[in-house]
Amino acid sequence: MKLDTAPLLGLAPAPGLQPARGNDAAAIAQVAKGFEELFLGLLLKSGRAASLGEDIAGSNAVTATRDMLDAQLAREGAQRAGFGIAEAVARQFSPNLHGKG
Repeated sequence: MKLDTAPLLGLAPAPGLQPARGNDAAAIAQVAKGFEELFLGLLLKSGRAASLGEDIAGSNAVTATRDMLDAQLAREGAQRAGFGIAEAVARQFSPNLHGKG
């Protein structure tokens, strides 16, 4: 299957983001941790969406509080416990360092 990437050529990077310079293992590790945090957040959000019934205390305030809790749990889980996702992502991109990829 061939994908046409021509429509993507005119896209600019998001404001505030800088392209990576050189071979930086620390940058790969930081991005991998960010990906793990994002993944865990989506996992928690999906789990909450798959509830078995109506929430007895279902208000916007409760939903917002749960969203903040899920974001904090994802952040702490990625930074402290580590589920191995960041390490796997870093290993995937590490061969590209030093021209090995």
